[in-house]
Amino acid sequence: MNTSESQESRWRAEISRRLESGDGLEFTLAHFAQTVGVQSSDQALHAFFEELVASAAVRKIETYRCPLCPHVFAPDTTKTITMCPTCHADYQQEGEEVIVECFYRLVGETSRDIRWVIVIHGMNSRAPWQEEFSWQIANRLRYSAPVLIYKYGWATVDVLIKPLHRRLATQLGERIRIAINQATDSQRPSSPDIIAHSFGTRLFSLILEDPKFKDLKFGRVITAGSIVRPDFDWESSIAEGRVEAVLNHVGAKDTAVPFSQYTIPGAGPGGTVGYASKSALNVRNKNFGHSDFFVPENLRELISNDGLWHSFLTHPLAHFRPEGVFELNVKWKPAWWPVRAFMRTLLYIVFCIFGPLSWLRRKIDP
Repeated sequence: MNTSESQESRWRAEISRRLESGDGLEFTLAHFAQTVGVQSSDQALHAFFEELVASAAVRKIETYRCPLCPHVFAPDTTKTITMCPTCHADYQQEGEEVIVECFYRLVGETSRDIRWVIVIHGMNSRAPWQEEFSWQIANRLRYSAPVLIYKYGWATVDVLIKPLHRRLATQLGERIRIAINQATDSQRPSSPDIIAHSFGTRLFSLILEDPKFKDLKFGRVITAGSIVRPDFDWESSIAEGRVEAVLNHVGAKDTAVPFSQYTIPGAGPGGTVGYASKSALNVRNKNFGHSDFFVPENLRELISNDGLWHSFLTHPLAHFRPEGVFELNVKWKPAWWPVRAFMRTLLYIVFCIFGPLSWLRRKIDP
């Protein structure tokens, strides 16, 4: 690769970086040149931007400002203005002329703020990350974004009973509706971002399927260690404006998710296989197990300014392709139903035996 090709590769990489982050989309040629380490008079750089303008990837914007103060004129008035309305300089008397400045504007989306976040936990964890997670997610986000940590209480053998899933999902949906109404009263956006883990992903999917909650709309959704079926219809939720976008964060070493379809009615291995929906973004971490997303050092990285979760929640998605992205190219089918029925029959027997203990456990520690 010769020097000019190497330079142009760096310039294109910088353009891609700005488009992906949604920041720095508007700039002067001098500012861009300083960023990539060349002179603003570089003719190759000028030619590079002229090509981008010709391809409509970049818009060239001419602005006009007062030579004696920061005032910027509207483009259609510069031919008739002879005096600055801010500093009152008379250009004919002062012997000055309006300064012409050129800006370039990349054609792309700007970054978004994190509005506010609802976090839906998995089942019954008493691990240290639970408290650390609540602290980190509330304090390490760059924006002042309220965080609602929703815990639906102890769920033990009752996760084997599908109607109980719906009861828990209904309670969650009603709590979310209250939170959205409170956010609206506080003049915050009515669509929270969602982070859901494990059984929490199952409850959230039931909310999306429940006609009672059709009025609830959400921003961007992160599922981690998901037990949602790979064929779940995310497309409809996104097309209807119920959900803005979905990131399915997959742990390659997750040993819990593959068994969910055998033990939890309606569940599936979305957290290992991925989602089939073309609108969902599947990202695999080759080192993560079922709850490694929330190990303190991993969590800090995920929600740091350049971390995967923070980037997904803030960056434009048209150019967002993080490391580990994959697609589910093979049609997923649930395991053979007699095997699932046999496993659940055994578990229902367990439920009959330990159900009273589950009820007692919930009463003691709700």
